[in-house]
Amino acid sequence: MSKDREKITSELESISSGSYWFLFGWAFKYIVGLLTQILLTNSLSTASYGVYAFIRKLIALSVGLFSGGSNTALNRFLSKYIDEPSKQDSILGLSLVFSVVGSALIGSSLYILAPVLSALTFTGELTVGYVRVVAVTIPLLSVVKTLSGAFRAMERIRMKILIEKIIRPGVLFVVVGGIALFDPSLGRVVQGLFVASVATLALSVVLFVVYTDRVPSLSDSRSIVSDHFQYSFLMSLSHSSALLFRRIDIFMLSYLSVSTAVGVYNVSLLLSGTLLLPLAGFSQLFPPIASRLYEKADIDQLEKLYSIVTRWSIILTSAGFVGLMIYRTDLLSIFGSDYTAGGKILFVLAVGQLVNSAAGPADHLLAMTDHRYVLLANQMSMGISNIILNYLLFIKYGPIGAAVATALVFAALNIARVVEIYVLEGIFPYDSSYLKFFPALCLGGFSMFSVQSLLATPLSYVGIPLGLLVYLVSLYMFGLEQVDRDLIDHFFPN
Repeated sequence: MSKDREKITSELESISSGSYWFLFGWAFKYIVGLLTQILLTNSLSTASYGVYAFIRKLIALSVGLFSGGSNTALNRFLSKYIDEPSKQDSILGLSLVFSVVGSALIGSSLYILAPVLSALTFTGELTVGYVRVVAVTIPLLSVVKTLSGAFRAMERIRMKILIEKIIRPGVLFVVVGGIALFDPSLGRVVQGLFVASVATLALSVVLFVVYTDRVPSLSDSRSIVSDHFQYSFLMSLSHSSALLFRRIDIFMLSYLSVSTAVGVYNVSLLLSGTLLLPLAGFSQLFPPIASRLYEKADIDQLEKLYSIVTRWSIILTSAGFVGLMIYRTDLLSIFGSDYTAGGKILFVLAVGQLVNSAAGPADHLLAMTDHRYVLLANQMSMGISNIILNYLLFIKYGPIGAAVATALVFAALNIARVVEIYVLEGIFPYDSSYLKFFPALCLGGFSMFSVQSLLATPLSYVGIPLGLLVYLVSLYMFGLEQVDRDLIDHFFPN
């Protein structure tokens, strides 16, 4: 094996290892999360579940506003100061301060404006008390997110996955799922969200103290403070816009529609989001590795890495997309008969996620190559476009219009990211090797469709694993590149 092949294989081993643990964590999170959602959808009314879905989106948006920026800064600067532990401690301290202070400001604002938000959404079903529980929960989860982000930046992906994929959903299942099972009321469920957040924070702090030798501190170096806060602030603006345009459909529905429609839409959003699993897995260690390669000016290696990760993302997401489309009605029925009405919404959202995966980790690459102003411009322009499109299309077509608006914005944003990376860095991920997986995809899709046509629910569910098995075997036989086989030989030696 040539030196270049050994080098790229080594980097891919790290990314694949991170993906392996991510997949394990995601499997746990998905199963536990699915059970939690099933308990909630079957214990609460569709209207109450719609309010709960809105609350979860509100928490996710608020937590991500500042912790997203601080986590991106951790990825960028911990790699940069890898040989200077004191500076790494300063970066950790500054990130925690930035995240906590910012989230506390958001929480305080929500606490004060709770009557206004309650009046504007669901005609009062979202009470002032519910909003204020959310307000005090936000700073707690912001610290959790920053601590898990620190593990990721230090390339200790197992700890990040333990916090985000095992502990947090596990605690949520025990507390919120238990409440839904034994005392099914929306008020109790919202209180359970706060209790679960406190428990998750306590466990995260213990893990950070036990498994790292980093002690967060505040730097007295003006250059470090200035670089960190400037970078974090711009990335927070970018993340804020990204979170807003990703969730504006739910907020728009909450304002313009009824909570029942929000519940149906949220389940479709949940299922379509599973298509991002491959890209999310490969992206776990991509940012710190990309930052390290960029610091070394090893652009050729960075381009190869980006191209391979993007191809893997497309190969795996396409198979999931086909299975999701064939079995969408069956999968929606798991949540209750009311949710099968979201079939068209699920189709549109899934197309948007497929295009998202086709761009690979383009957003991470822009961030790690210091094009933060470009990221900010992307997110803000797309966020504004999504608000306008969601409003116009929802007024005319209802919830399916909101889904179309979100899918169109996803497509436009990801096409823009790929073009920008090519223009700014001369990096382009696509080549003829991307076409080799299509025959295998056709065979896998045909297998899924055949089983779906021949067998009745619930036996038709065997079609998804059977189709994926046919796809993977076919892919191995005639759809892989040499670098893929090198990696397989590493993990599964003869």
